[in-house]
Amino acid sequence: MATADKMQAMMKETGLDKYLKETVLGLIEKQPIVSPDTLEAIAVPAPVTTPEEDAERIASLKQRIQLMKKDVPPAADAPPPEEGAEPEYILPVEVEGDLGDVLADFKLLERAGVGFGKPASVRMHLALKMLMHRNQGAQEGEKIVRARSWGKVLGLERDYMIAEVVMEGRQPMPPLPEGEQPPSVVPRDAVGDSFADFVTSSNQFVYYVCNTPGEDWTRLPDVQPEHIRAARLVQRAFTGVLSANVSSKAPFPGKELEYLRAQIARIAHDTRIAPRGHLVDATDYEGGGDLAVGQSEEGTFHGLTPLEMCDLRNKAWVHAAHDLLPQGRASYYGYGWAPPDDKPDAKDPRLEKNRPPLQSIHLDPAPHLGAPAWSAHVCGGLAPEYACTVVRSNLWPGACTVGQGYTFVNYYVGNGCQTTGTMFAPAMAWAVAKDVDHPEYARGPKANGICGDLNLEPPPP
Repeated sequence: MATADKMQAMMKETGLDKYLKETVLGLIEKQPIVSPDTLEAIAVPAPVTTPEEDAERIASLKQRIQLMKKDVPPAADAPPPEEGAEPEYILPVEVEGDLGDVLADFKLLERAGVGFGKPASVRMHLALKMLMHRNQGAQEGEKIVRARSWGKVLGLERDYMIAEVVMEGRQPMPPLPEGEQPPSVVPRDAVGDSFADFVTSSNQFVYYVCNTPGEDWTRLPDVQPEHIRAARLVQRAFTGVLSANVSSKAPFPGKELEYLRAQIARIAHDTRIAPRGHLVDATDYEGGGDLAVGQSEEGTFHGLTPLEMCDLRNKAWVHAAHDLLPQGRASYYGYGWAPPDDKPDAKDPRLEKNRPPLQSIHLDPAPHLGAPAWSAHVCGGLAPEYACTVVRSNLWPGACTVGQGYTFVNYYVGNGCQTTGTMFAPAMAWAVAKDVDHPEYARGPKANGICGDLNLEPPPP
């Protein structure tokens, strides 16, 4: 009897009696046709949480719900809201501008294992729509006419969701310095106000960033050449806070805001690619005309099969952007140099040349990797109608391009750092120094000078 009382008290203390009652009542109510072996799987106990954990979970859910509410100004003919009632948060179905098929792009990325899931894709789609609808961060006369999801940069505290935007009537941000600058100062690349199939400027697009889809977007400034040059010497993970300092061995002239913008420019100009035949170089090189690279004529590009897209040696993929020169620009700045009068045909001795337009990615150098700069493989080969090709950059881990037929998507998901080709290995520590205060390391009576350290007495008995 005493043993039964002890067992009953123990069951009440541990909550086992309540658990058994709920399990038996559940079996009586549901009456499942199962074997006793599955009893444990049916009677899954409810998770035990503390009041603090419940309050934190409720606060997190409220925050997520609040992020989905979009503050859209009501229509002019809308009746005023009742006193004490919440205003309606309605996102229009159609927005002005070219948003593209964002969900189709994310679906194509999911086939290659690069997606974030359907809920995150829908939230990102709504966040891009709201960015275009609100025209956030635009100055007077600027209008967002095109937007796409550029990628995601992983941070230590929070992540960065990045949007690539085309603005009409775009103005430099920050404004250009007034007055004439000395020739030794390298100016930033010219800003672009229209979409370009082949990017020739590091400031062709405007980039917005937020930590979570649904939060307010923050416009990144135009990239400066000195930031790009300094970013090449920095190997540092992002924190997720734009106002954080960039602490590194090499000094960086700015905050994480400028460092993020510089890394976006480096990644975009190195990993923006297109399938062979999608772009055509129509430049008049003999006549000395300007660079003219654009889409091929309609009906001439019929796409590539997945196996053809994997053939990198046969120029399956080409670069769709200029590379960044050592001076930190996509186009060379001559420092005010002019040929002398006696040598009018002389060339600038400091001239830096870009790689040829539409150069094959197979020719990209990667000396410190010991492997090609790009790798490609087919996803979904068992179902040819859904098969796609994934081309990944080995220099920028996380940069990839997914192609299927005549459609392709450039995307980036990574920590924003270029690979060094070697793993970090801390230096080996030196051996522990001998303690000269011990008697076994005492100097001999005849020892003097530097060599006396080697003439040691034998240890005492």
